Amino acid sequence: MKLKNIGIITLIYALLTLALVLLLNQNLLNADTQRILNTTNTLELFKEKHPNTALPHNFQILSKTTTDSDTKKIADGAPYSRQLTTDRIEITSPIYTNAQLNGYLRISEERTSPVFINVMVIIFALLIYFAAAFITVNRARKAASFSQNTIAKIKNIERSPMTQSYLIGEDDDRITIALNQLGERIQQQILSQTDKKENLYEFIEWFQFPIFVYNGKGSIRRANASFKNDFADTNNLDIFSPYADFLTFLVDKILHPDIQEKLFHFEGLNAYYQVRIVPLPDLDNRFIVTMMDVTRYRQTLEAHNDFIANVSHEFKTPLTSITGFAELLENGVDSPEDAHNFAKIIHKESTRLMALVQDTLLLTRQNRRIEKKNVNLAQLINTILQNSSPQIREKNLTVNNQVTNISLKSNEQMLHSIFENLIENAIKYTPNSGKILVSLYHNDKKIIFDVADNGTGLTEIQKSRIFDRFYRVDESRSQVAGTGLGLAIVKKNVRELGGRIEVVSVLGKGTTFTVTL
Repeated sequence: MKLKNIGIITLIYALLTLALVLLLNQNLLNADTQRILNTTNTLELFKEKHPNTALPHNFQILSKTTTDSDTKKIADGAPYSRQLTTDRIEITSPIYTNAQLNGYLRISEERTSPVFINVMVIIFALLIYFAAAFITVNRARKAASFSQNTIAKIKNIERSPMTQSYLIGEDDDRITIALNQLGERIQQQILSQTDKKENLYEFIEWFQFPIFVYNGKGSIRRANASFKNDFADTNNLDIFSPYADFLTFLVDKILHPDIQEKLFHFEGLNAYYQVRIVPLPDLDNRFIVTMMDVTRYRQTLEAHNDFIANVSHEFKTPLTSITGFAELLENGVDSPEDAHNFAKIIHKESTRLMALVQDTLLLTRQNRRIEKKNVNLAQLINTILQNSSPQIREKNLTVNNQVTNISLKSNEQMLHSIFENLIENAIKYTPNSGKILVSLYHNDKKIIFDVADNGTGLTEIQKSRIFDRFYRVDESRSQVAGTGLGLAIVKKNVRELGGRIEVVSVLGKGTTFTVTL
């Protein structure tokens, strides 16, 4: 991203944050004004019944002949007049008796300080900004690293083409162009040899990806070992009859012998291949076909795109709520109670958004070096259970604690995240008055941690996806509070600590998560 674009985005974001701060300050001012007006109405009713009662020092009754800027505004038709200072607000309102002006009531009170709200909004906005900046910079760094590595590989191919593999991309970018040019140079070197055909056939056996040569009659004249392993040892192009698009592509090159590259999906192999055809007119009008397996690259790209889409969707929901209720507050509400409820919703959604940001950063963080120290696992688990006791009591759950006093040299923060997420999941998804078993023990020099519940259980399909990011099993589970990243974080931490996690579940019986360290 160019520096100019970054500056524009930052400016727009700053203006939006400023607008939100101004909106909240205006809302506080309106709330103060409404509160004083309500006090004014109450006091007028009280004075009618108790006219001789003395007023507090911040209340003042003015005669109807009083002339100043406040009474002039009321005389011009305003329902009341408001004066503001840095820390106080003064409201002057008319007093009517039998629809006749009988005087004015002036109240002066302290204003609600907006400092705390302003600071929190600014801090929250900065956290979101830096989180987005971190993700953007990280993605740019990975892209730059990939480009550098690919170019280095191209140079290695150029220096020693017989012992290097090729890396082909989908897009017509500088990497693909460089590889294409390299492939053409290699072909020119092959064709310059005395026995061109035999040298070519000998050459293709060095590569670890499928390569075959076919002629204008549709016969496969030679294929390397990789092709025979992935497809079949055959001399006929009919082997590709299940893949009509690919077969048409090969036949079309017989009529139009030009260099071309295209991506194909082979359903039977569940694999993607980047196919490149180079005509060999000096070898009896033959064609050499190279097939690069880019399945893992495609899967990584799709997983990356899915993750970005899921994060965007999850961020959109709380942001929509915050924006909607903020607009309602901006346009004014009928009562302070509504304003309070709207503010509670905004606070709830802001907290949810913060949790999403924190979990996303935790899930995408790359641990270059994991610091380890002796950790008392039993003490760590018991602390988590003690902190979760309010939720356990609220659902009247029975927790069977079978934790053995075991210590392990590992990363305490990552272990805490594993235990806490699994225990919290069991509490969330166990029905009221249900049972939970938490155990920790040694088994064949391994440490086993189990969390079992007697909830509704999972199907086989649900178990296969339970560790996916943002995956929720069903609509009832989607109503449970959470970011949908907990089990994905657990799996990542367990893997990086060198352990494994397994799940066993029976519908109607319950679910058991087992962590082996």
